[in-house]
Amino acid sequence: MRVITQPLDGNDEDRAAVARLTRTTPALAPAPEWVATLHVHGPLLLAAARAIARDEAEAEDLVQTTFERALRAAPTIRDSRAIRAWLLTVQTREALRVVRRLRRTLRLDPEVHELSMGGPETSRSIELDEALGRLSRPIRAAVVLHHMVGLSVRETGDALGVSENTAKARLKTGLARLRELLDED
Repeated sequence: MRVITQPLDGNDEDRAAVARLTRTTPALAPAPEWVATLHVHGPLLLAAARAIARDEAEAEDLVQTTFERALRAAPTIRDSRAIRAWLLTVQTREALRVVRRLRRTLRLDPEVHELSMGGPETSRSIELDEALGRLSRPIRAAVVLHHMVGLSVRETGDALGVSENTAKARLKTGLARLRELLDED
């Protein structure tokens, strides 16, 4: 299944993806405007997932899981203005849950990391990417959600499932650690 990060254009593949979702949960068949709303947020969700997960396949899985939960929850969401923060909350909590599950089953080498494939990157963005990778996932998630995605401190805390003060502490720790890491180079 592909992760949808662009608006539906009505082609056969898009219709088939929506049909599969509708077939699995026919009672919760999404309204076309709800599906369109999700697609508007797809690129932001994928960018945030890449920064938090630091793995393309895991990032795509996170976005897909977020979309599935959103489609199931569509009838219960009342405030459409809060959908962006809600989607990021669902995605971030899932990302942190995945790490806890993996930590129990295996130990990864912290020196191994990947740089995302893409357009030309400056050496400064590579340094920042490496520095972000050296932060713990909860602190990295706070920094990404607040400074890169643009959530408020309160929204960042909500997304992480922590108090506003804990979010502030993680942001302060994360920025201090990033400054430290970037000054080393």
